[in-house]
Amino acid sequence: PRSAAAMSSLNPFTAQRKKREEKLEEKLSELRALQETPPAAMGGSAGGAPAPFFSPAFTQKETDYEAEDFSKYLPASAQVEQSAPAWQASAGKYYEPPSRARQCFSKIQSAFMIGGALGGAAGFLYGSYVAIKSRNIIYLPIAVLQIGGAFGFFLSCGTVIRCDERQPTPESDHR
Repeated sequence: PRSAAAMSSLNPFTAQRKKREEKLEEKLSELRALQETPPAAMGGSAGGAPAPFFSPAFTQKETDYEAEDFSKYLPASAQVEQSAPAWQASAGKYYEPPSRARQCFSKIQSAFMIGGALGGAAGFLYGSYVAIKSRNIIYLPIAVLQIGGAFGFFLSCGTVIRCDERQPTPESDHR
């Protein structure tokens, strides 16, 4: 049974770490001593402590950002008065939302992708297990594609069912 001090000496970096800790403690004590001395004593006395890196008067100074002109930081093209861009309307003067078929197709497509990703993850887990158990790696991509395709297919079928429903309008609620 060795003592804790004897066991810590087995580490060759312990002495280096202790030296660094001692140096940091010395610096910390010097900084604390500088903070505790009054600012008048540190001011301009020739025999006093060295001047601090920052003075409290500097931290208390406020900058008037309203009075400063920040346009000097802008590029020359931004300093010129420019008109607002004109709206380029297409043939019609109103927004035409995508057709119901296009919306339904995009929903089915995203449902298939989400189902495929989820099924691919499940297929990867199952395929990894089977590939390790049977010692044949070809089962892994087959399982990923089959299960991913099946999940994607069933999720897109569920979306087709919901895509066919019409959204209730406020007028139909009064029946």
